Amino acid sequence: MNAITVDNLVKEFDRKRAVDRVSFEIQEGELLVLVGPSGCGKTTTLRLLGGLEPVSAGEIRFGERVVNDIRPKDRNVAMVFQDYAIFPHLTVFENIAYGLRSRRTPRQVVRDRVPEAAKTFRIEHLLARKPRQLSGGERQRVALSRAMVRDASLYLYDEPLSNLDAQLRYQAREDILTLHREKGRPTIYVTHDQSEAMALGDRIAVMNAGRIQQVGSGADLYDRPVNVFVAYFIGTPSINLFELQVEVDGDRVLATGSGLRLELHPSMAGEARRYAGRKIKLGVRPEHLHVPRMAPFEVTDDTTIHGIVNLVEPTSAGSTVYLALSGDGAGSEPQDFVATFKVRLPARYLDQEIPLGVDMSKVHLFDAETGVSLLHGGETAAVPR
Repeated sequence: MNAITVDNLVKEFDRKRAVDRVSFEIQEGELLVLVGPSGCGKTTTLRLLGGLEPVSAGEIRFGERVVNDIRPKDRNVAMVFQDYAIFPHLTVFENIAYGLRSRRTPRQVVRDRVPEAAKTFRIEHLLARKPRQLSGGERQRVALSRAMVRDASLYLYDEPLSNLDAQLRYQAREDILTLHREKGRPTIYVTHDQSEAMALGDRIAVMNAGRIQQVGSGADLYDRPVNVFVAYFIGTPSINLFELQVEVDGDRVLATGSGLRLELHPSMAGEARRYAGRKIKLGVRPEHLHVPRMAPFEVTDDTTIHGIVNLVEPTSAGSTVYLALSGDGAGSEPQDFVATFKVRLPARYLDQEIPLGVDMSKVHLFDAETGVSLLHGGETAAVPR
C-alpha cells in the first residue's frame, strides 16, 4: 500500500462548502490528526475518505488508484466512530467479528483473530457479554478491537474518545497507538482537542472553515504558527494577543499601545520594521511570561508588562494566573491575559499589580488585518511533506 493522497477535495451541501480545496498526503505508517473547532469540516473530510459522502470535486487516491466512486465496502477502510457504533443485540465476540464475517472470512480465521484483538485491548474476558453489560470504556475497546481485527488499507477515527472520562481517555490513547503500531498503516484521527492531537499525531493538520490552515508536527504548529488562528488554537492556555503599533526608534523597533512599550528582539525586528506606523498583533504564550527575579533572561523596562492579578488557579505544575493590563490611563477597557508559572503564586497577590518579564525572543507577530504571521506566514502551510 502506498500513500493516501487528498487533492483539492471539495464537499458542498446545498451550495454551502463544508470542505474547501483540502489537500494533504499520508505516508505508510503515519498517523495524521485533523484538529479544529466544531463545524470546521474535519469529520466531513473523514467521511469523504471513508466513502460515506460523495465528493463534490477533487480526488482521493489510495496509492495510484482514484477511489472517489468506489463504494465504502470496497475501499478496505476501517472506521471507529464517536458513538462506538456497536450492535446491542450481538455479543462482544460477534461485534468484533462482524466486519470479517461480512467479507466472508473463513471461520477459523475469525476464531483466531477475534480473541487476539480482544486481548490487545484487555477485553478477552468479555467476549460473551452484550454491550448493555459493558462500561463506556469497554464499549470503546470493542470498537477498537473491531477495527484492529481487519487488515485495512486506511484507519479512520472520528473523535472516538470524546465520550470517555479523563482517565479512560489516556488509556484509550495508548490502545489506539498500540493498534497503529501493530498495523503500520496510514491512519487519520479527528478531534477538537488539541492536547489529544499533540499526544497522538506524527503530524497535525489544523482546520478552520473547511480549509487546512497549516500542517506540521506539534512543535511546528506551536513554535511557528502561520496565522493567528493556528497560534490561538494550539497551546493551553491559549496564546495572549495584544494589538499594538510598530514604532522605529533608531536601531530599535518597538511595539506600543495599551500601556505597553516592548522592544522587539533583533531576530524579528527586521520584519517588523516594514510595519512602522501600522498595527500588528503581538502574541505571547503564557509560559513565556516570568516573574522578573526568576526569568531566564535579563528583564528591562522594555521587556516588562504590568498586570493586575484577577485569579490564581493552582495546578499540579505550579499555577495559572489570570491578569488584566494596568491600562494606558486613557479610560480604555483593560485587556485580560494569562501567565503560567512553575511555582505557586500566593493568594495575597490577588488584586495587586505585578511586573512580568516577557521573553521577547519567543513572541509571535501577526498582521493585524489578515492575521498572517510576519515571521512564518511565507511558509507553505497545507502541502504534503
